[in-house]
Amino acid sequence: MIVKPLFYCRGLKQQIKELVDTCDVRARNKSENVASQGLFQPLPVPSPYWSDISMEFIEGLPKSEGKDVILVVVDSFTELS
Repeated sequence: MIVKPLFYCRGLKQQIKELVDTCDVRARNKSENVASQGLFQPLPVPSPYWSDISMEFIEGLPKSEGKDVILVVVDSFTELS
């Protein structure tokens, strides 16, 4: 809080909180903290195996035989849930 080092007043924190909470400009311009949900859409089911894959590197692992990275490949069609 920027005001605190400059002034001391009993209940100053509560007064500032009330001022901010009742501020009309803040209420009109305050953005939402949650994204709008929208409608759920099912993911399309890939037809053949290995037609829809994702790849990711896992880094920062302890070295094993001089290597510290793993490549993970996932086939979306055959992935177990």
